[in-house]
Amino acid sequence: MAVVIRKKAVNRIGAVTLTDVIWRRQTSLLSASLLLTALLVGGCASGPPPKPDIPDSISPGWKLSSLAKSSVPSGVPADGSPECWKADYAGTGAAETWICWYKSTANAFEAVQRAHAEAHAVKFQEEHYFVLVKWNNVPKTNLTALIRAIQKALQPR
Repeated sequence: MAVVIRKKAVNRIGAVTLTDVIWRRQTSLLSASLLLTALLVGGCASGPPPKPDIPDSISPGWKLSSLAKSSVPSGVPADGSPECWKADYAGTGAAETWICWYKSTANAFEAVQRAHAEAHAVKFQEEHYFVLVKWNNVPKTNLTALIRAIQKALQPR
């Protein structure tokens, strides 16, 4: 004689009250509105810095002689309404540096891609910044030091 034991599946569904449903809906709406507010505030807070914080002097022998607001350099697309500054460095030779801040990093990237290539000039992007450096009679090691210092100064902290 075989004995068959059957187990009953027990479904336990807790009683959900109308108050529980309303509470869940209110907390999910509150969470969604807080997230939206945080995104909007974060999006509005990204304005251009008042002035690029670049070094006054860079070894070996570079000195910042001027830093002033400027228009977009020739050959660089103005898409994205950049705010540009022109810095002049003097040392063993001379270097003109344009630093343009774009609201979108995509616009800064596009500026690097679309800016005209020319001799004795280098262009690069650092986050929201597009940078163009033009030089005359500068040894390669001195130029490399200048570009690295500017690049490091523009990196987010």
